[in-house]
Amino acid sequence: MATRVRLKKGFELTFIIAGTLSILVLSFLLPRVNLSLQRSQAYSPLRFPIDHGAHLGFKTEWWYINLLARTTKTDGSDQKDLAYVLSFSRILGSNYLLSSRFDNGLKLFRENTDQDGSLVVQLENKNRLSIQYNKKLVSVSFEELPIGSDRKKMYRLTGRTATMGNFDLTLKERTVGPSGYSTPLLWGGTTGNCQGKISVFSSNDTFYYSIPDLDITGTITDVDGVKRNIAVGKAWIDHQWFNSTPPSDWKGHYWTNFHFTYSGDLYNPGAHQAFGFVTQIYKSGPKYTYWVKRNTEGTNECGTSGLIVVNSYDSTNYPNSWNISYNNGYLLANGNSFSENQIYKPPTGPRFIEPASFYSGNLNGKAFTGLGFFETHLLRSSQ
Repeated sequence: MATRVRLKKGFELTFIIAGTLSILVLSFLLPRVNLSLQRSQAYSPLRFPIDHGAHLGFKTEWWYINLLARTTKTDGSDQKDLAYVLSFSRILGSNYLLSSRFDNGLKLFRENTDQDGSLVVQLENKNRLSIQYNKKLVSVSFEELPIGSDRKKMYRLTGRTATMGNFDLTLKERTVGPSGYSTPLLWGGTTGNCQGKISVFSSNDTFYYSIPDLDITGTITDVDGVKRNIAVGKAWIDHQWFNSTPPSDWKGHYWTNFHFTYSGDLYNPGAHQAFGFVTQIYKSGPKYTYWVKRNTEGTNECGTSGLIVVNSYDSTNYPNSWNISYNNGYLLANGNSFSENQIYKPPTGPRFIEPASFYSGNLNGKAFTGLGFFETHLLRSSQ
């Protein structure tokens, strides 16, 4: 059974980070948009750095971090590929911290959502994001660091959770744009007019941007107590806030992000690109479809069309293989989840799957490989 939806032009990849949703049925329901590769960034309703911080007038807000890392013991032995999802959120007055760990070698997955802890979000020196979540033995801090002479933004992620162990990580932009500093990857609009505002449950109801293509360094004391170094890794940050609630005809969504490279080596140290895609599924079919892309040189692209086809489902009835395409085959990507057990069971709301996934395909006729995440709570029966 294939499920369809549609998308748009230009991107590449190698690692990934994390999470929202993908898409479904009837490709003809979504408009096709031809996108020129303009590099300029247009006016956005968002204002930085202030919009990195909290928006207390909105009912729902989260800072969502996806991480993929190749690790070794401190002596360089025992290589292990790990994937993590970490999310700070404030939903209808309650504070949450979601954390998960996936071991690709053993195919082991664990996840948990702590709620009603202390969540403090502020801008240090009025320009650098700082987030702290604390609840008993759980403590996580995310801090934007001062920009150095290389003009690349850096973030420090430290703390401990029962699912992830202890961690002290630095996330750093791989490239900066030609203007000197990379701008956030704004969802909504088309290239040259990326807005940072999208429609999800109603017209223009959600603010949404991403910070992709972050290299990971640091250490993790794993859940078994063994200290491990990050040999190489990739991270993606999402920040989203809105007031609206799902209407009765909304069924769910598909979301994906991934980093990729033209090399056959997924952990190649060369140039990377990053791509994200999201579409909402209604009873009438797919609706509100968007994509974003960070290019090798640090420039951004965005668009409002595209197509996802769910190729197959695993024994849990969640998708385990899907295709993404846009602009008459300019981009063709296939995603496959690493395992079928990466299912989240939040304290409220439906279960969803968000597996670390392998990507392959071609961009403008050139083959690429990559890693990323895919997220949906839509089951086979939903189709």
